[in-house]
Amino acid sequence: MPKIVDHEERRRALAEALWRVIADHGPRAVSIRSVAAEAGLSTGALRHYFQTREELLAFALDLSEERVVQRMEEHGRIFDPEAPMIDRALGFAEQMMPLDQIRRAEYRAWEVTGDPDFLDPKLEHRWRRQRAFYRRLVGGLGGFPPLEDPFRHHPDPWLETWSEYLHTFVDGLSSQLMVNPEQTTPEAARTRLRGFLAHIESTRSHRT
Repeated sequence: MPKIVDHEERRRALAEALWRVIADHGPRAVSIRSVAAEAGLSTGALRHYFQTREELLAFALDLSEERVVQRMEEHGRIFDPEAPMIDRALGFAEQMMPLDQIRRAEYRAWEVTGDPDFLDPKLEHRWRRQRAFYRRLVGGLGGFPPLEDPFRHHPDPWLETWSEYLHTFVDGLSSQLMVNPEQTTPEAARTRLRGFLAHIESTRSHRT
């Protein structure tokens, strides 16, 4: 009898192989051949799932976003709802940062957005969705607002400005975690982020 292939299991195996290639060598090393070799498959078998390198890279970005959202959902279920809002905001924001090996591999996947040979049709939507998340964090320092449409207009200049600052701050900390881990440890990154969130919260009383 022909062997029955579990397509979902095969897809998960390919995803893990893709992460290993990215974690070890970066997204520029991703190819049909390299991922197939890492997964122990022929290139023909892999092409049943991904026809091109670009499809693999887009899949890596999709998977990164899915993992971040999954961690946030898990974090939201287990976190004490009575905890200070800065603690809660910190717990959500740090899911975006390369604080462990899994998140470092996810962060490296985003390096592909600087590759001129890779054009991601979802890139604008991904960016706007991230900004919407930071708006939610900033607006939520007094209680988390509901999820929003990332393309909606925001007339509140305070919210928009501090969301942009927080987005930039987290990106900067993430870069430091990757390139200078001895000076910027996970503990140091969390401490700096907590301080910045506290500063944002303190500006509420000065809103105009």
